[in-house]
Amino acid sequence: MSIHPLRLVAILLLAACVAAGAYHFLQPQTFVFVKLRGNVAKESGEKLTASDLERGEIQVGGLAREQSAEAFGLIPWEEAPRYLNRPLSRRVEGGRPLLPGDVEEAGEVAKGRELERSMTGISIPVNNVTGINPHVAIGERVHVYASFEDDSGAHTGLLLRNMPVIGVQREMDGDIPRLEAVTLSLQLREAVLLTHALHYGKIRLGKASFLEEENSAGVGDASFAAALMKTKKRWGEEEQ
Repeated sequence: MSIHPLRLVAILLLAACVAAGAYHFLQPQTFVFVKLRGNVAKESGEKLTASDLERGEIQVGGLAREQSAEAFGLIPWEEAPRYLNRPLSRRVEGGRPLLPGDVEEAGEVAKGRELERSMTGISIPVNNVTGINPHVAIGERVHVYASFEDDSGAHTGLLLRNMPVIGVQREMDGDIPRLEAVTLSLQLREAVLLTHALHYGKIRLGKASFLEEENSAGVGDASFAAALMKTKKRWGEEEQ
């Protein structure tokens, strides 16, 4: 069975049009994004500098051609200047894209995950020493140690253990981060304990081990906590 020449021409033209359309649809597009240089290793609170960054490229095709770099969670290279000289919200290491969440928002306290029901966030005023170090980051877990005084003398113990950090407030002293406050996610009864300790005693944070289970979070020394709740004497207060 023979094909009429005009029909053959029409089929060839149709095939050419389909191929051209498919090529246009599938043709890769290059996205240029902000990437951390391979030798970069910085702690939470340290400032991001131009020497930490380099251009990264990714090629995509198909439906993804219509997407922007932000749709892939990447920072477009042309927006890199917006992130310079801003403190990091967590430890970063090179060889990967810089993500928006890696950098603290200017003028805002870094925020963590949402609180669960029957929980609250309590901020503790700390410094670079009592808050472990200036690089403590959201997502880490800490122990809360307290000291208080009563008629029998001074007492120190583990008040809360393995508490998740959900917020960090820092100020910059030149290029040096200065820790101002840390926000912890607490059950309501734990928040009452901590508030009482802040009012009557002294607080210090300790870094929790990564090996501790999340469900171990809670009151540390129950007898110590009970004694703390009974005190009505502020730390360092002289008796009349």
